[in-house]
Amino acid sequence: MAEYLDARLNMANYDETTFARSLLLVSELHGMSHIARECGHSSEVMRRQLSGNRPLYLDSVLGAMRALGIRLRIEVI
Repeated sequence: MAEYLDARLNMANYDETTFARSLLLVSELHGMSHIARECGHSSEVMRRQLSGNRPLYLDSVLGAMRALGIRLRIEVI
């Protein structure tokens, strides 16, 4: 899952909407109810936040990633 998200982030023309949907897919595959509970939201709220139809908030990204057991890392390119 971390490799999938990392590969997606490194694609050309990758944007916020695509990242949100990638994170939504991973969250669905690993149990949205668990992810939402860890973030303090209902599953429906998390799905809306990660749908790509709304602005993506960093706290939602970090919460979902923490619940998935993965971390976002910044590195010099």
